[in-house]
Amino acid sequence: MTQSDSVPCDAVGRRIVYRDEYGTVRFVGTVPPAAGIWLGVEWDSPERGKHNGTHEGVQYFQCSHPTGGSFIRPQKANFGVEFLSAVRDRYGQEGNQGIQDCRGNPLRWGKKPIEFLGSQEVKQRWFDALLIVSVSGCQVSHANEEDEISNVCPNIIELDLAKNLLPSWDKVAQITRQLRKLEHLDLSQNKLAIVSSPVSLSDAFANLKALAIQHNGLTWAQVTQVLSLLEQNDVMQHRVDSDLFTDFGMRPNVAGARKGPPVI
Repeated sequence: MTQSDSVPCDAVGRRIVYRDEYGTVRFVGTVPPAAGIWLGVEWDSPERGKHNGTHEGVQYFQCSHPTGGSFIRPQKANFGVEFLSAVRDRYGQEGNQGIQDCRGNPLRWGKKPIEFLGSQEVKQRWFDALLIVSVSGCQVSHANEEDEISNVCPNIIELDLAKNLLPSWDKVAQITRQLRKLEHLDLSQNKLAIVSSPVSLSDAFANLKALAIQHNGLTWAQVTQVLSLLEQNDVMQHRVDSDLFTDFGMRPNVAGARKGPPVI
C-alpha cells in the first residue's frame, strides 16, 4: 500500500517512510485532545523523533531511544509497494523501451526508434530474461499473491532488496520462496523482525549461496537467529557485515563462511 488516508489493518509493526526518514509503526489510534487517528512511529534515526512514545503523561508506545518517537497522520506515511510493482517501475512496465545498440543509444529506422512489440508474449520474455535485479530503495514492503512472482520473473538469481520497507523475515520469505533459482540476496539496511521459529522459513532460502545483511541493527543474539534460517543450506557462504562482527569483537564461525574479511 502506498500513501493513503486509510490505515492498513496490520499497520502496527509495518515499516514506513516519510520525507526520506524510515521508521516502524508502534501505535495506531487517537491521541487526546487532538482529533482523529495518529500513527506512533519509532524512527530509525533518533534525531527525527521528539519523545519516547509518551504524550502528556500517557505512554502510547515504547522506543529504544528516549527521543526516537513521534506521532504523524496516516496520510503522511508511505507503507510501500508490492515486489512486482517495484520491478516493473524499475525495469519497464511494458517491456518495450526500444532496442539499443552497445552504447545504449536507441536504434532507429529513419527517424523512428525501433521498439519491441507491446504484446503480452514479448512483455513476458522481457521479464523472463531478468537474472540480476536491484530494487534497492524502491520501498518494497511485501510480496504479491502466491506464485505471481514466479510466473512473471522466475529466473532471478541475484536480488538486491537493500533499504526497503520489509518488516520481517517472513515477509522476505514470501518473496524468496517464489524465486527458486535465487542464489545471491542483499537485505542490507532493512529492520527485519525475526519470527519465533526461524527454521520454519529455511525452505525459502534453500538455494542461497550468498547473503548480505549490512547495517541492519542486529544484536549478536539476532545474528545467530538469522543464521538458523540457513542451517539446512549446505553450500551457503555467509556474507555478513565485517563492521558488525568487529563490534562484537569476533569473527563469524559458521559452516561455509569465507576465510579472510567477509565479502559484501
